[in-house]
Amino acid sequence: MKVLLIRTDRMGDVILSTPVATLIKRAHPDWRVEMLVARQLVPLVGVHRDVDAVLEFGGRDSSLRELVRLLRSRRYDAAVLLHPTFRLALSLWLARIPRRIGTAYRLYSFLLNERVPVHRKRSRLHELELNVLTASPLGLAPLPESGELFRFELPEEEERRLAEKLARAGVEPDARPIVLHPGSGGSARNWPVRRFAELAELLHARGIGPIVITGTSAERQLVDELVRLAAVPLVRLDGELEILQLAALLQRARVVVANSTGPLHLAVAMGAPVVGLYCPIGPCHPRRWGPYGRRDAVLMPDVPECDRCRASCPHYDCMESIPADRVAAKIGQVMQLSEGDRARRQPLGAEAENAVSYGDQ
Repeated sequence: MKVLLIRTDRMGDVILSTPVATLIKRAHPDWRVEMLVARQLVPLVGVHRDVDAVLEFGGRDSSLRELVRLLRSRRYDAAVLLHPTFRLALSLWLARIPRRIGTAYRLYSFLLNERVPVHRKRSRLHELELNVLTASPLGLAPLPESGELFRFELPEEEERRLAEKLARAGVEPDARPIVLHPGSGGSARNWPVRRFAELAELLHARGIGPIVITGTSAERQLVDELVRLAAVPLVRLDGELEILQLAALLQRARVVVANSTGPLHLAVAMGAPVVGLYCPIGPCHPRRWGPYGRRDAVLMPDVPECDRCRASCPHYDCMESIPADRVAAKIGQVMQLSEGDRARRQPLGAEAENAVSYGDQ
């Protein structure tokens, strides 16, 4: 069997889809698994050990005809539409892929011939589990209770390039930094930047560092504000890291603190300890979008769940209500657990564990 997994949206979505490739390979070691992803994510998916080839999706810039021609040329036996759009569903139908698998609850689901009753908006499952359920007609291995679920393997060259950048910024070669990622690309309500600044000051006062700030080039203004507000030394790498260098940085981090965003899921995939800051809006809830297997690493405002953020809300802006000292305390807990886990596992050479389910908050 030759299978195509399709996930053409953002970093976190794609990372939470890659375990499907692993579960296919565990059930069917001789199958070939390929993925169609957005251009900027090709390098990351390209280093996944269970993905045999990566196809680049050009987005709206690419024509439907080109996409259909590409899919036909690859001669797939099955395709799983993990990111459902009409255009992608139509391309599978036009490419005459024999098994077209996806959700049963879209107007264009008639273009698929194996429709799974997965309703993402009404589900209380984690996004990773929804992806696995969507691909279930392929007969996947079950989600493991423990063991390696995110199988990215970074080239040594990328780790070397990161080390050179850190050295130029004055970071010692063996340092394990605290990484703060204050943006989210608009995917969720952010913890205020002034709170990130307060957190940086608390960590510095406690001798925890170095503190590295990450972000995209589009988030440079946000990082400017953070640096202006925090009266402590910070290492800025916003807009300077390619995706595999970012993965290498997160892999070496002592703790990664971030809003609900792709780099948080990348940190989990690289085995880094994390603290996730989440708003109570239903579609952004950690029940679905939390760091997988890290339920205890999430902080939220102590307010009821809501459907969207309103200035008229009596709790507005509730993200302000998460104090920096609460986050610092959570970082201490996560670091202590991580170091204890590292000490226990090192002699055995065991792999990092991931829980089966995120569960309800």
